[in-house]
Amino acid sequence: MSNCIKYPQQKLKQEWIQNGINDCAIEWAKSFGEYLTSQSDNLKGLTTSQIRKFFGELKRIQADPIKYSADIPMLKAKLAYAVGRDKDNRGNSKSKIVRFYEELENGINWIRESSKIDDFNRLIKIIESIVAYHKFYGGRDN
Repeated sequence: MSNCIKYPQQKLKQEWIQNGINDCAIEWAKSFGEYLTSQSDNLKGLTTSQIRKFFGELKRIQADPIKYSADIPMLKAKLAYAVGRDKDNRGNSKSKIVRFYEELENGINWIRESSKIDDFNRLIKIIESIVAYHKFYGGRDN
């Protein structure tokens, strides 16, 4: 796993969603989850409630992806709303929700293009890993 590239040098890779999650995908999720807890780039760490709202929506869709397939495009809009709510008076993001949005936007686009349930489920597993490592590294509640 030493040849795995971590976040921010590595972005979410389409091949992890389309071809399967490997050790490098988990290492990336670990580094991204840790990054999301830290205060850097003049941004506060992401709160667990910010992640939980989005993750809850993913799990709802996953429960019946055929029934809720029309809700998948709305995932980007829900994240964009969270980013918009997070801005200060000058329009600058206060937390790393903006980084979370930037990474997951591509993943959502890829699953929309493929329309494969397996791809959707792999994206959810990657996000589950990010959420788990965010919590592991001390993701804050407020």
